[in-house]
Amino acid sequence: MIKRVIRSALALIMLALNVASCSGGGVSEDTNVEKTENTVTEAAVTEEAGGDPLTSGILKVDGEGYIVDGTGNRVELRGVNLGGWLLQETWMCAVEGSECNLDSIRLLRSRGFTEEQVKTLFMTYAENYITESDIKYLAKLGVNCVRLPFWYRNFMDDSLEFYSEDDAENPGFILVDRLVSWAGKYGIYVILDMHGCPGGQSTDHTTGQIGKNELYVKEENLDAMERLWVRIAGHYKESAAVCAYDVMNEPMNNNSSYEYGWPAGSDEAVKRTSAVYDRMIKAIREADGEHIITVEGIWSTDALPDPSKMGWTNMMYQLHLYDTSKEMIDYRIGELTGVRRKYKVAVYVGEFNNGDEQQLYAYDQYVKKHLSFTMWTYKVSKDYLGNWGILYAKVDSPDLKNDSYAAILRKWGTPLRSEEFEINRTVENWIKKFTAK
Repeated sequence: MIKRVIRSALALIMLALNVASCSGGGVSEDTNVEKTENTVTEAAVTEEAGGDPLTSGILKVDGEGYIVDGTGNRVELRGVNLGGWLLQETWMCAVEGSECNLDSIRLLRSRGFTEEQVKTLFMTYAENYITESDIKYLAKLGVNCVRLPFWYRNFMDDSLEFYSEDDAENPGFILVDRLVSWAGKYGIYVILDMHGCPGGQSTDHTTGQIGKNELYVKEENLDAMERLWVRIAGHYKESAAVCAYDVMNEPMNNNSSYEYGWPAGSDEAVKRTSAVYDRMIKAIREADGEHIITVEGIWSTDALPDPSKMGWTNMMYQLHLYDTSKEMIDYRIGELTGVRRKYKVAVYVGEFNNGDEQQLYAYDQYVKKHLSFTMWTYKVSKDYLGNWGILYAKVDSPDLKNDSYAAILRKWGTPLRSEEFEINRTVENWIKKFTAK
């Protein structure tokens, strides 16, 4: 099946549709959702939040394809993606002059910035973009799950070696550990999503690089990905706050305009994707036999195999739904509920934005069909981009081609903290309504 329009294009289309009003909402009148937005104050974000600490054990998939906790109670994951935090997407993040994360790193180096300066800049960005206050705020809204997109460069260097063999000194584990600790404290589960794999699992900039699709054809990339997943699984194998490992985000290995790519939906494309999944699942299971593993059909479950034939257990199958018609939303939901009945896997909408007119309908159907879901995304820092985030702000984005080190450091500091952002009340109300227990 031909891939849908990527998120960046969708964002631009939706922005064009909404920019005339700049209302902060832009939904049809029959939704009864507020169209106003208020400034996020420190008090609003740090107010005492709901959510009890997670004490009921590691989540699993039962024999009927539903998620249960350690006491046997069903759990439906309802929440948001923390997109743009550990892997910047330029259409929605505070960065100018660069197309993707790897470009940014190379650009800064080419200007004479030291490795320590580059590291400091990206750590400063990360330490301000998401803080404990954000997790408290999400818990207050009723969120019980966040999906965390990361890329291999959070943990590994150019040579595909870990920055440190001591996890306590590895910047990737430092940041993820911090989130997992906050999440567990406020009753929120974390899905660890490898959004950018070594070599790139697609040619899209969301992998952290552009025009590469080399994961499938170079052993050094597959080996690095396997080592990273083994390290992550071993590190979090006893964590009840981590609920699932998302093996690789949107493995669209089908852009034939680049060196490596196969026709969309072809046997070759599906075979190569399934082979990576199989290798990583087996490696993860060696390190951690308890946690749920999720794999993405991306746009259709037809791309995913019968797990019993692969020897995969405790699985969650995932789609990303950017459909904006009721017919297609219903069709994709039918695919998910169908594989749950057929394969007894849990099912999950890992990302979605179904447009202003159909978003309430989509949420309602996700809840009625007992689907887990995480919307894209929590916050955007490129001004108002329609209903793509709960929080938004027009941050003074650094120009990586021209700004000084001090200027970039300042712009990636406190201006990125959520108390400096505004709340899109439309999206906030959707979250409050449909994450309610």
